[in-house]
Amino acid sequence: MTESQALQDKYSIIIPYRDRQSHLELMIPRLQEVFKDKQYEIIISEQNDTDNFNLANTQNIATQYATGNIIVLHQVDYYPTDDVSYEIHNQPILPAKFGIFVNEDLTPRDTNDIPGGYRGWSIGIDDNFYGGVIIMRKEHWDMINGINPLYKGWGNEDEDLRERFKWSGLSPIRNEVGTYYCLYHEDNGDIAKKPIEHQQDFINGRKMFAEAYKYKHIGYKNLTADVEEFITGIDNVRWIKSTNYKIEY
Repeated sequence: MTESQALQDKYSIIIPYRDRQSHLELMIPRLQEVFKDKQYEIIISEQNDTDNFNLANTQNIATQYATGNIIVLHQVDYYPTDDVSYEIHNQPILPAKFGIFVNEDLTPRDTNDIPGGYRGWSIGIDDNFYGGVIIMRKEHWDMINGINPLYKGWGNEDEDLRERFKWSGLSPIRNEVGTYYCLYHEDNGDIAKKPIEHQQDFINGRKMFAEAYKYKHIGYKNLTADVEEFITGIDNVRWIKSTNYKIEY
């Protein structure tokens, strides 16, 4: 990538959102600081109904409204520290190398208070983990047709994303440095702490993931929704609210 190409890059940072105001109030000024020397927009993508939160489709819909040529899927509870890089060249980037789970006052959580599968993140995030934050060029997103919109709730869509990259011949790179604070909420990554109907969504998603290749052609281009955009009054920050997701394939 040439220097002139880099100067033309614009980042569209997608934050899927529902009921995490305290996280958002921390995240927006932090991302504004991180990206202050780049062209960027932050799109808060809120699901505007009472159905189970659909992480895949809040991200899919937001990319339909993105104006940048670089897509950053950025969950609201991943707070970047100073060693995180959002640079990208020819392959998708996983910028998170380490994750520190913190309390509401940003002090480290007790190890026993961290869900079991995440307790080793302070010494390195599993290379197979594709959740949290991922950076790609718009052409990468188009190649994989985004995320499978048939997933409901939370979970499985990140693993499906990993396979879509593989099937499309892309080889995402995990940065060698990059520490995120994983902001506190009671059900941090612990499916057992979620309501029963959310757990069922996850179980159904596991069954779909077992046949993920069958659905690899279904993605963000197959999704429609009722969408409203609201003026935020904050520089470079857009807010869209979506509901009534429909999938045509």
